[in-house]
Amino acid sequence: MSSTNGHPKVLAIALDAAEPTFTRELMNAGRMPAMASLARNGQWLKLRAPAYIGSGSVWPTFITGKTPTQHGLYSEWIWRPEIMELERYHGRDLLPFWKDLDQQGVSVGVLDVPFATPVGLRSGFEVAEWWAHDSVLSETQFGPTSISRIVEKALPHPLSFKRQNAVKPDDPLGLQQLSADCAEGASRRGKLAETLIQETNPQLALIVFPETHHAGHQMWHTAAVDHEIYRGKELSSSGALLADVYGEIDSQIGQLIEKTSPETVIVFALHGMKAALGSPAFLSELLCARGFSYLLDWRSQSWAERGTSLLAGLKRKAPPSLRKSYYRLAPPAAVQQVARPTMLPVYDWARTRAFSLPTDQYGWIRINLEGREAKGCVSIDRYEETLAELEAMLRELKDINGLMLVRDLVFTASSETALEHRLPDIVVHWNDAAFVPGLRIAGTNIVAQPVGIKTGQHALDGFCVIRSKQKLNSGEPLLAEEMGHLLAQLCRS
Repeated sequence: MSSTNGHPKVLAIALDAAEPTFTRELMNAGRMPAMASLARNGQWLKLRAPAYIGSGSVWPTFITGKTPTQHGLYSEWIWRPEIMELERYHGRDLLPFWKDLDQQGVSVGVLDVPFATPVGLRSGFEVAEWWAHDSVLSETQFGPTSISRIVEKALPHPLSFKRQNAVKPDDPLGLQQLSADCAEGASRRGKLAETLIQETNPQLALIVFPETHHAGHQMWHTAAVDHEIYRGKELSSSGALLADVYGEIDSQIGQLIEKTSPETVIVFALHGMKAALGSPAFLSELLCARGFSYLLDWRSQSWAERGTSLLAGLKRKAPPSLRKSYYRLAPPAAVQQVARPTMLPVYDWARTRAFSLPTDQYGWIRINLEGREAKGCVSIDRYEETLAELEAMLRELKDINGLMLVRDLVFTASSETALEHRLPDIVVHWNDAAFVPGLRIAGTNIVAQPVGIKTGQHALDGFCVIRSKQKLNSGEPLLAEEMGHLLAQLCRS
């Protein structure tokens, strides 16, 4: 097979974590004319991905065509029960659907799909982490070698030399610069994608814009100024900063369509964005307070565990200026290496029935299960009972004003499947009350502060706009795990 008239048959563009409602508002206001034109001449469909597990499940599901229970991924940091430690996700064990297409003779071009690493395509192109919001690699990787000139000649992304998530929500100048950097980065990304497509002529070109994700986390309060979660907070709401980023990406979408003339165009977002203010981080302390987790005291710790405890304490007590300098100057790989052993407290595994995994949004709880965890203490016949105890405690969780803290609970396994399960056993979805600074939890001595400076968090709804000769059934939402099959089908039709 070859591209029709030297042009891709399918141009697929992903706007990472772009919010459907916000996108439609900008389309209706004339701020995203390319998207509006696609919607008029095509179809607007709902798209669902397993964002209810965590944003780290979304892209692996798209990449592999498998559900989270099958691929087992949910975060950049993965729990390894066989060693009772966290491990940084590396992506090398994911087989993307485009590798199968490549082996079938369909040429594919891929630019910056989150959580994906190069797999050695025989034709087309693959570029990973030219710039990424979620970094898996320590540097840009690409193939084949024939595109090295294109990649090396491209102007770098303006955010390539800046620390991730570094702009505070009350810093108007910093937010303006972030908006400008994201917009300029999207412009350079569009030009790089255009050159790669024109030089290699793939039948399927898959281009991801992560700028919507990055900007949304730090600037959502500028798009949802009146949301109650922001009331009384000193936040900068200067201008249409996030709209400017979306608008520039829309411009690049229009130019890519015009310059590459694809038969089919798909623009999609696997999940969206919503208002938040940092992330709740009290779950580990709560599980200790309620007798599900226990920490080893100093005398019971090994010398290695004492070293980990000391390092974690020093990190918590370090002045903000020192932490800022450290994150700015230290290489990302070194930061991750130092962070890994301090991300969990030193548990007394013999008494710990359930423990919290580090997360940037939802609460994640793992049962310390015999036969699965190397130091498990909960037998499989008590798995469901332990889940029920946790559920009863969580569903009654309130702040001192009586506001419920838990909105929903997701149970990802049963006693029949738990022994092979790699996901958290419980995913806790919080109500807005859980994000309040100085949160006091009723019935405990816990006073909790949200961590991080994000004003936007992942939302569940995604969308897909498709212009194609082949009409899709719009009665049911598209699923993330079906997108690869859909793109392959469109390439062959």
